[in-house]
Amino acid sequence: ASVITTHLAEVVRRNVGRLLGRQDVKMLIDVVKQNDPVVIDELNGANVTTGEIQRVLQMLLDEGVGIRDLVRIFEVISERARVTKDIDHIVESVRTSLGPAISGSYARDGRLPVLTLEPLIEHSLAEALRPSDNGSYLALDPSIAEQLAMAIAREADAAEMRGVEPVLVCAAQLRP
Repeated sequence: ASVITTHLAEVVRRNVGRLLGRQDVKMLIDVVKQNDPVVIDELNGANVTTGEIQRVLQMLLDEGVGIRDLVRIFEVISERARVTKDIDHIVESVRTSLGPAISGSYARDGRLPVLTLEPLIEHSLAEALRPSDNGSYLALDPSIAEQLAMAIAREADAAEMRGVEPVLVCAAQLRP
């Protein structure tokens, strides 16, 4: 029973973004409205739809970012939605706003172990970014992408063998 429960919890954790429906988002909005009605008024004033809020929350959840601070998330969504309707930009703004909480969840004893990309590689990746209707993507040769992914995985595994769970730090436009 414990193996099944653990497996089910892991499946839910990996797919939590897909499980968040419009009705769930509506209930979250109603909860925030009870305590902070001004925040919801601002969302409405920015013409943000429930679907757009759902998409932002799903993307955050898919990245493993907690959405407990809904007031802050909704504030950022309403601010950014007045400037852009690009969900990727809105999510990046929310992630930036939640930065201390996100990094704090990975820090151990006040230290944040990180992996970084070599500046030339990061620059090459930034140059390989291509916009599309569904957000940006990396236009890389598949063998180069595979080599890079394997090198990052090797470094992360080596750090974990030393008892450290690092995070990969890169330029904001590369993060997605």
